[in-house]
Amino acid sequence: MPLPLHLHPFSIANTQLEIYVPNAEAVQRAYSNNKDAAYWAQVWPASIGLCNFLQEHPHYIGGKNVLELAAGLGLPGLYAAGIAKEGTLTDREEQAVACIQQSVAHLQLKNTEAIVMDWKNAMQAPLPDVLLLSDVNYEPAVFDELLTVLEYFLQHKVAIIISTPQRLVAKQFINSLLPYCLQQWNGEVVWNGSATGVSVLVLEW
Repeated sequence: MPLPLHLHPFSIANTQLEIYVPNAEAVQRAYSNNKDAAYWAQVWPASIGLCNFLQEHPHYIGGKNVLELAAGLGLPGLYAAGIAKEGTLTDREEQAVACIQQSVAHLQLKNTEAIVMDWKNAMQAPLPDVLLLSDVNYEPAVFDELLTVLEYFLQHKVAIIISTPQRLVAKQFINSLLPYCLQQWNGEVVWNGSATGVSVLVLEW
């Protein structure tokens, strides 16, 4: 059953971006037996941090074809759409994609689409100019597989912009990306009354 949605505004510097988010109580009921599966259903500080970075450094995505993997509610990809040539936002959860599609329609983005796709299958997708990822490195069991996907895109000359909260479990994975790091940005995101340190890495082969 589709989750009820409502519009929620987000402030990215001087830009207001209004996107659809699911009702929190409905999410709790729907995923009461598997809370991990509901990660897509809220905006996380790392995605706001990624938007802040893109606002400060628009040249990385200006006029480019952008692909966001594991997009969840798609805040970074939706923000990028205002600068990029084209945007494709993907997630493995059909309800996440349906939510993004409503946001795309609400924002009247003619250059953006949302499709169902697991990041594990991303190597089968058409190559973009830029790949966006936000807070995907929280499960150590998949770090090796995720690194393989990222290295595939890097080898094909796709720039990657990845954001992560500064959590201990993420440190090993981030260290494995540092040989490709062109720029690193560190900032603080205040969200829901809490401050979270966020790092954004720009990666190139």
